[in-house]
Amino acid sequence: MSYLTTEGRVFRDPIHGLIEFSGIYRPLQSIIETRAFQRLRRIHQMGFAGFVYLGAEHSRFGHSLGAYHIATRILQKINLDEETAIDVATAALLHDIGHGPFSHAWEEVFSHRTHEDWGKEIIQKEPELVATLRDIRPDLPESLIRLWSGKYKYSFARKLVASDVDCDRLDYLLRDGHYTGVRYANYDLDWIIHALRLSYSEEGQPIDLILDSKRGLLAVEQYLSARSYMYEKVYQHKTVHAAESMFVRMFHRFRDLIKEEKLPSELPIVARISQNRSITATEYLSLDDITIVSAIDRWCWDYQEGSSDPTLHNLAQAFTKRRFFKCIELISDPQTLAHVQEHVEHVATKHFGDHAKYYYRIDTIRKKRRKLPTDSGLRVIHHPKTEHFLKKDIEQPIIRLDCARELYEELFKELSQFSPFTTEELD
Repeated sequence: MSYLTTEGRVFRDPIHGLIEFSGIYRPLQSIIETRAFQRLRRIHQMGFAGFVYLGAEHSRFGHSLGAYHIATRILQKINLDEETAIDVATAALLHDIGHGPFSHAWEEVFSHRTHEDWGKEIIQKEPELVATLRDIRPDLPESLIRLWSGKYKYSFARKLVASDVDCDRLDYLLRDGHYTGVRYANYDLDWIIHALRLSYSEEGQPIDLILDSKRGLLAVEQYLSARSYMYEKVYQHKTVHAAESMFVRMFHRFRDLIKEEKLPSELPIVARISQNRSITATEYLSLDDITIVSAIDRWCWDYQEGSSDPTLHNLAQAFTKRRFFKCIELISDPQTLAHVQEHVEHVATKHFGDHAKYYYRIDTIRKKRRKLPTDSGLRVIHHPKTEHFLKKDIEQPIIRLDCARELYEELFKELSQFSPFTTEELD
């Protein structure tokens, strides 16, 4: 691969130092100026984590640049052809382009389309971005779709942007650890990249991305441990999860009001989504965290009895004032789950009547552990067990009940018989 020295855009990043758009990647800098990409400045990378970790206010804009940077480093190491390098680097840059407001919580409410679905639509139908991609190379949008869909000329190329050790995860662990201030998210990125290589067919064609265990296995194990700790202590933190639960229930209420044709004046595009009506990619891009928080503020502060919905107001007020749901955790098994569902519904109905379902959320979480699945993991060579994959090892799932504070004491007393379990006072 030829790496030119033509000067392009340079960003100073607290994680990677200088992120450059130079050489063959210089044309990709035009993507950054599009409306679709600039919108990522207004989508928080970590959703509700800023309620707990004060520094976690960074955006998917910076993360996308970081993922692109790691992709270019790996591409330089494995030395793919120029066209493939452009495709992979662009896919890394645009991998989050379809995220909705508050990302994964949004998808739980409006689950008929994932951010991957929206990402594919945006790069095919949003006029400005499509034109920008075709200026870089006429077939670039179609090539990105093939790469993301696993139909690319090199099937292993997808591992670089969508696997358990990809440029997305390699960036967000370091970035999220930096901004939350935790120390256990660190791992040796340089050595992982150093250990990556391609395997080739007898005809000399690259056929897979592999990890040389003599060089990088310990660095990958360090990365997997960091990921495990970040999920347990940060991404699945009880207060973060409780804020997410309140957000999810708030928008379930909004969606149900729309279906009942009790139309709140805010968020007309979200109302159309709730009615299963189609919206364009350009309309979707008008939704971001700021748009949604502004609506929540109005539901909180502009309440008028008789003309506003009291449930939506109550949830918005508690969310805005940080009076989140409280959390009870129990070891998951079918008997416990059935009892929790039955009892919580009974207690919530006593307090909130027909609107009880908006005041609790039962979720089963899996605390990730060190290993990876065979379908997307790296193949390891020079290992005592010959060529193998890093495999997933998931510990027992946990039932997590988030409930309104009015329900907590009664539920705590009832569910305490199901042990072992943990709970935590949320301030």
